[in-house]
Amino acid sequence: MDAIAFEQIRQGHALMAACCALYLAWWAIFFWPKVSGGSARGVLRVVGIVAILGAVACGVLGATRICGGAASLSRSEAVVGCLVSTVVLYLILLGVTQCVFQRQPTTELVLFVAWLGMEACCALALGGVGHTGVAALVAVLAVVGFVASLVCYVLYYRLDPLPSFVDGCIPLALIGVASVVIACALPAAA
Repeated sequence: MDAIAFEQIRQGHALMAACCALYLAWWAIFFWPKVSGGSARGVLRVVGIVAILGAVACGVLGATRICGGAASLSRSEAVVGCLVSTVVLYLILLGVTQCVFQRQPTTELVLFVAWLGMEACCALALGGVGHTGVAALVAVLAVVGFVASLVCYVLYYRLDPLPSFVDGCIPLALIGVASVVIACALPAAA
């Protein structure tokens, strides 16, 4: 049973890495023109649309695999606790980023807070079945990815066009790399 859960978590992280790569491609196609003043047209526009649709599909499938694998390793109270904590954290950050930093809310806040909650659930599940080293790695990568994403999120609208473009790339690249590292670090069998 644990071997199946580990494989689900591994596949989910591979899909998350693909999601980040496709999201990054979409970002580059549609937000690079912000720097040059143009907009994506023709084939490039189609490629960008396909990239974001692929990112959504990979993200949903990846999250489903990761959460399914983690849930099968965890007690239901732990899963519910992660879910409730994630919602509370999102609501707090929504208020703080709007009131303190005057940051208009966007989908990215939902995405990286949900990603943190998913990885926290994954780390708790792995630790709960005795894989404390991998659990610690997942937790550290999740916290680093989350903090970097939050900083980039707050700074985005305060930056000039080129730095804001790069700022938008950083969370995608970090979370993509973290997903690859986690997928490679998971045990082959339980």
